[in-house]
Amino acid sequence: MNNQKTLLGMRSSKLRLIAAAVIACLIYVSPSKAVDIPSDLMVDLDSLTVTKGEFLCLALNDYFEARGESLPGRLAVAQVVLNRVMDSRFPSRICDVVRQNKTRSLHRCQFSWYCDGRSDKPYDRKAWRRSLKMAAAVLIKDSSIADPTGGALWYHAVFVHPKWADRLDVSGIVGGHIFYRDSESVRAVRNQERRDHMVPALHRFAEWVDRQEPRPTAVASR
Repeated sequence: MNNQKTLLGMRSSKLRLIAAAVIACLIYVSPSKAVDIPSDLMVDLDSLTVTKGEFLCLALNDYFEARGESLPGRLAVAQVVLNRVMDSRFPSRICDVVRQNKTRSLHRCQFSWYCDGRSDKPYDRKAWRRSLKMAAAVLIKDSSIADPTGGALWYHAVFVHPKWADRLDVSGIVGGHIFYRDSESVRAVRNQERRDHMVPALHRFAEWVDRQEPRPTAVASR
């Protein structure tokens, strides 16, 4: 009897290890490897501030996270990704921001579509093309698209109110989302440059990329 219990325990442990390994693979395979740019869609990759892989990650995030939004709403979600990349509390690459998952568990990513256990391959060709065009417009080196979020790092749908939002300042409402940045006191402590969200700086991400030096990947909680 004891031997049977031991064998059952060993099998159960192996199954848990296998399940954990499968989940880890689902979460940490780069989303950009599963997709590509349609052959008839011309994108000048040399004009972008990031690599092709990073570009595809931003397009995927738009497709799965925001494609049902208005164009301003989609641009706002994309800008949150870029704002996080530029913030030392978050990873310094677009793909790492998109797939950030502190617990390595399903449904626990910062952008939940990435670790919901479903396929990350776009099925709507027209919508995928629109996502690629939107990502290219945001990432082009001389982009004239301003940050509509006022430097936001967080957001949520207008019909919910998570507890973490009470610690932050609302920086704007765009489309179906409310956007947040650090409270004024936190911004002062971090000595961040204050920007009027009505007069946002252009080319901020491109300028950040130009002066970027490699830094360790950070993991931030919501």
